[in-house]
Amino acid sequence: MKDYIGAPLLAALQQAFPSAEYDSEAAQPAVFVPAAELTALLTFLRDDGRFGFARLENLTAVDYKTYFEMVYHLFAWGANTWITVKVKLDHEAPSVPSVTGVFPGAAFEEREVYDLMGIEFSGHPDLRRILLAEDFTGHPLRKDYRQAAPPKVPRLRREGGRVYAAD
Repeated sequence: MKDYIGAPLLAALQQAFPSAEYDSEAAQPAVFVPAAELTALLTFLRDDGRFGFARLENLTAVDYKTYFEMVYHLFAWGANTWITVKVKLDHEAPSVPSVTGVFPGAAFEEREVYDLMGIEFSGHPDLRRILLAEDFTGHPLRKDYRQAAPPKVPRLRREGGRVYAAD
């Protein structure tokens, strides 16, 4: 089982970022922060010696139909602890600052989230599709995504080595 950040460090984090919220009773507490404070919080978690979260393990997004949630999992090598940082985003125009300035390795993961979920990352150095064609319409992991109907393909049948259209 992973060890998550403890209550004393969560309290110190909230003292530095009063708008940060978390459930201190949770076994794996997530820290919720406004999008405007995300890069400052991640920089603080990386650079402050009490925390030392130098590795962004991964980032992803969750579609809750009425809002999106960006999720960042960080790891501190020295303390062998984890922290989860979450940002709630508007569903109609989801946008969050890019964290590539704090964790350069986030570039490809942000592009993946942009491609599949449609979340904009302001300040990203190269925000474009990474998995789907540039002319692809929509974002297929969103709950409101509707796949276009496949083209009508005629059914075929074989008879004695010949192929016929089956109406």
